[in-house]
Amino acid sequence: MNAASARKKAARAALLLLLGIFSWGLGGCAPAHIPMDPAPPLPASGQNSVVAAARSLTGAPYKWGGDSPKTGFDCSGFTWWTYRQLGVDLPRISYEQYEVGQPVGRRDIRPGDLVFFRLPGNPKNMHVGIATERGTFIHSPRSGGRVREDSLDLPYWRDRYIGARRVVRTDG
Repeated sequence: MNAASARKKAARAALLLLLGIFSWGLGGCAPAHIPMDPAPPLPASGQNSVVAAARSLTGAPYKWGGDSPKTGFDCSGFTWWTYRQLGVDLPRISYEQYEVGQPVGRRDIRPGDLVFFRLPGNPKNMHVGIATERGTFIHSPRSGGRVREDSLDLPYWRDRYIGARRVVRTDG
């Protein structure tokens, strides 16, 4: 790597760090939106693929601002990374993910749908996970935690549930 390339890389890293620090107080699970090129829709089996990809990350550590299995995930980094592996572009921040796709009624939640919960504090402070076929959702819960599957009917989550979004359309 030449000196000019190293300076560009260092400047970009510093800018991303500043953006992360600046957006820390804005709420949600992630420090910054990371743009990505549009991707093609998933095939009809897409929802099962989303759940399989999410389950493969069970046990990955929580890390605020994290968006990779190597470093850990926050909630929206987990959903962002999972969908990205399947070629689907999601915004990086939970409250922006809440604006994507189609709203889904609680009784109509399908595997692969994003499920959202209101957390205390900032109105933009949302938690997000991926619904499964078992009446559960997979998520990266909190500092010190790991990616896991929890019931949507646990009182803690049931009381904080605010909605679901269908990001992938299937024919099934």
